Amino acid sequence: MNEHESAKFERVGGSYILMVVGVAVVLPLAAALIACATHGDFSLSVLLPLTLVFGIMVWIVLIMMIAWGNFSSLFVKKTAKKVKDLPFRFNSSFSGRGGILYIDVANGMIGFISAYNPFKIQIFSAARLDKIKTLASAMTGVRFVFNIDDKKITMYTLLTNRAYSIKSGIGAEAVSKADTFVELLNAAKSQAERNQ
Repeated sequence: MNEHESAKFERVGGSYILMVVGVAVVLPLAAALIACATHGDFSLSVLLPLTLVFGIMVWIVLIMMIAWGNFSSLFVKKTAKKVKDLPFRFNSSFSGRGGILYIDVANGMIGFISAYNPFKIQIFSAARLDKIKTLASAMTGVRFVFNIDDKKITMYTLLTNRAYSIKSGIGAEAVSKADTFVELLNAAKSQAERNQ
């Protein structure tokens, strides 16, 4: 095992959970306190219902941002700046709502920054990958998927609220892109297995 290689894949990090809980609790309470301060009434009969109302609003927005991977995108981009300091030649990368994937075919290594563990660059031998394939549907979108240590990673090359033909135009381009990354991951896996 390479000294930089992650022992196990962590899709969701503890710091991410703390960040989500912090935002979900602190933001509604702060908004309720500000609303109470502007009206000069800090009684529990006013503060608690306001906190509940603001909490519901924050949770709705937060759930949508988490689902689309937007909640941590700034942290993912900041962590991505550290990739150049690693001793790998990541010559291919793909950014999606689930995070950023880096591939070093020559050394058989991959890097991944999960949108749900945005403070950590996880490094793996591509030999640990399996079930690498393209999935394409006019209704559910186009993506390439693979497992790291039996945990599924899905990277969408096309995900919209409209149905597209996967045989022409934007759909065909998305399938081609997904197929390219499947080939790169398979090539990296073959190289990693040769290196063992």
